[in-house]
Amino acid sequence: MNKFLKVLASLALPALIAGCAQEKTSSTGEQAQEYLDLYMATAYPGVQPDKWGIYIIEETPGTGIEWSADYPYSYLSGTLRSLDGTITSSTEAAIAQQLDETSYKTYNYYGPKYQNTSEGTGAAGLEYLLEGMRMGGTRKAVIPSWLLTTSRYESKDKYIEACSSSTHMIYEITLEGQCKDIAQHEIDELRAYVTAHYGESQKSFEFLSGQAEGTFYFVSDTTGFKEEDKRADDATLYLTYTGRRLDGQAFDTNDQAVALKDGLFVPETEYTRSTIKFSATYTSITMDGTSSLIDGFRKGLHKMHWAGQKATVLFVSDLGYSSTGSGERIPPYSPLIFELELFEKQ
Repeated sequence: MNKFLKVLASLALPALIAGCAQEKTSSTGEQAQEYLDLYMATAYPGVQPDKWGIYIIEETPGTGIEWSADYPYSYLSGTLRSLDGTITSSTEAAIAQQLDETSYKTYNYYGPKYQNTSEGTGAAGLEYLLEGMRMGGTRKAVIPSWLLTTSRYESKDKYIEACSSSTHMIYEITLEGQCKDIAQHEIDELRAYVTAHYGESQKSFEFLSGQAEGTFYFVSDTTGFKEEDKRADDATLYLTYTGRRLDGQAFDTNDQAVALKDGLFVPETEYTRSTIKFSATYTSITMDGTSSLIDGFRKGLHKMHWAGQKATVLFVSDLGYSSTGSGERIPPYSPLIFELELFEKQ
């Protein structure tokens, strides 16, 4: 199980950024260009490159507003292929299923993902490919190896000079939207979810001091619990948990019934309550012996004080898996929900 460990995982389009800013030889980029020119002349005769060396093969114009570099977070869906047609990544469920039926899972996330397309994070070729596109538009293009770098240079010649990779890629992307402030976008997304699912009851939600408004929600009905029965700071209790995306799909659980219902069940897995060792500070809480837990999950646990208590915790990705997401189940910049219940015994 995921156990909410802090992982560094690359997802979708950014995963194919090559190392064109590494130490290189002067001829590598030139050789890559020669090969690409020959390939295009054979595979797509008549298609001409732009000033950066990108070949746009197909385009369906969008009808929405035009993409702007002033909005660094682009909401994209698409498929990446090598020049021989091998699919290396896709956000489309049908394509992912065709690509590898054994790794395709209904609980994985398939669909558009936010990506930071700006310098230092996104591939130069992807940013240049987006220029001139409108929302809803699709482009299929060959992006040369020298543009699969997060660095930026003033000319094609400078890119070729700096490049150490000969791997060219075919991008087929659809521009679904843009965002200037991803943090505020997540707050708005989470607030909309809370309003839709909790309505007026959200007034009873608790917030964390020092936590920006709208980034963390904790709700728990503590009716019937007594102050004198609160757990000790260093208590050991046992937890049933389920983590969900905002679309409702569970991505991890130690509750067998939930695992069966949400398609997560693994026969060889023993579904038992997790051991929670509490502490006076949330940063020292451990689960099943590990302290490497995402902050939103730990902060939620720290606010639980009684065996038998149930709680729902909702928080933005800064308290979860941030810009990387986690595996195929959690995309980048995803607010998360956790359903928690404490028990006195295993």
